[in-house]
Amino acid sequence: MFWSIAQISSFSFPDSVVPLAMRIMFVCLGNICRSPAAEAVCRTVLNRRGLEGQVEVSSSGTCGYHEGEPSDSRMRQAALQRGIDIINTSRKLRREDLDAYDMILAMDRENYEDILAMAETDAQRKKTALFRDFDPQGTGDVPDPYYGGRGGFHRVMEIIERTCEGLVESLKEKAGA
Repeated sequence: MFWSIAQISSFSFPDSVVPLAMRIMFVCLGNICRSPAAEAVCRTVLNRRGLEGQVEVSSSGTCGYHEGEPSDSRMRQAALQRGIDIINTSRKLRREDLDAYDMILAMDRENYEDILAMAETDAQRKKTALFRDFDPQGTGDVPDPYYGGRGGFHRVMEIIERTCEGLVESLKEKAGA
């Protein structure tokens, strides 16, 4: 299931969740590039808008290749050049995360499908979406910069910054803030 703009605007929070009092999990493959960057950028956007403490953000990977390792140094450097500090220790997505978080946002279709395969309930599947569904410039995958050059990390940061702005704006609109 890929979300359209209409679906995003009609996103229905679970009854137990007060908008802007929620938990969001960003997920990529190894949790060393894209998802920790999205976590750090989203936290920065929330803080800049005075919403810190109202939305908890975290990140994980569908595979445990790098579990316990810090984020990729190239990703950290690209983020620092934008004033964003990525402080992350890689961890694998756990089945209980699908219940503990209100939104699970996958960085690409392959990880999205892996999350859906892990999900045991419709409620878990309904709260899972592609991260770029919130990108005002279009949907799709956040490319994995791991095997490319440094320029790929900067391009990914541009996508993540823009999409986090769209995500937070969507949450604020939904909450009527």
